[in-house]
Amino acid sequence: MFSAIMASKTEAMIRVIACLLLIFGAANAFQEEDFLDGQLTLVVEDALDGGPDPAFTPRSTIHVRSVKSGNAVVTHMRQWTSELEEKLKSLVERDDLYRVRVYHKGAEDKGYVSTFTKACQLYESGLSETFNLMVDTVGSSVVGVGLVPFVAVCLGEGPEVPAVQHNTTVIIRSPTPAPVPDTATYIEKMEAMKNEKAEGKDNRSFLAKYWMYIIPVVLIMLFSGGGQDGAR
Repeated sequence: MFSAIMASKTEAMIRVIACLLLIFGAANAFQEEDFLDGQLTLVVEDALDGGPDPAFTPRSTIHVRSVKSGNAVVTHMRQWTSELEEKLKSLVERDDLYRVRVYHKGAEDKGYVSTFTKACQLYESGLSETFNLMVDTVGSSVVGVGLVPFVAVCLGEGPEVPAVQHNTTVIIRSPTPAPVPDTATYIEKMEAMKNEKAEGKDNRSFLAKYWMYIIPVVLIMLFSGGGQDGAR
C-alpha cells in the first residue's frame, strides 16, 4: 500500500515538472520571437482623390512582431465600399496614381514614408498587393516602403472577381551591415615596415640582395671557360 502511494506521488511530481518545463519553454520561445527582436506598429494611409495635393485617410495597420522572421499582422481599419471602388475607378480613368504613406504609430513626429503606383495596376489586381518595408538595423522604425500590385502591366480590364478588401502581403527587409576592414592589423604591419627601414634591416635572401653582382661574374666565367676550350 505504501509503495503504491509513493509511486502515485512520484508520477504526479513528474507530470508537474513536465508541465512547468513546457510552459517555461513556450514562454522563452514567445519572448525570443516576439520581444527580443523588437516590435513596431505602422499605420498605412492612402489617397483616392488624386490631384497634386490629395487627402490621405487611414487604411490599415501593420504590426511587425519580428523583423528577422518577417512576422507581421495586417489589420484593415475600414471596409471596402462601393464608394471607395468608384473613387479608385475614377483614378484609373484619369490614368492617375494611387498614393500610400506609412508612419510609426505612437511617434510624436510621424515622419511619413511614401510611395505610389498606377491606380490601374491596383484595380486590375483586385486590391492584391505586396508591401516591401525597409526597417532600420534595430527594427525600431521604418525607413522605406514599396507597393507592388500583383498586376505589373495595365491591360485595361477589370478584375475577374470584384474586390471586397485589400489582400496585403508584407515583406520586411533590413540593411545588412557592410564588412568592417581590419585596420588594426594593417596599421601594425605598416609600423613594423617603418621600424625595419629605420633600423636598416633587409630580410631579402642573398640572391635577391646581390643578383646584380653575381650575374656578371657568372657570365665572365662562362665566356672565359668557352674560349680556353676552343684554343685547345
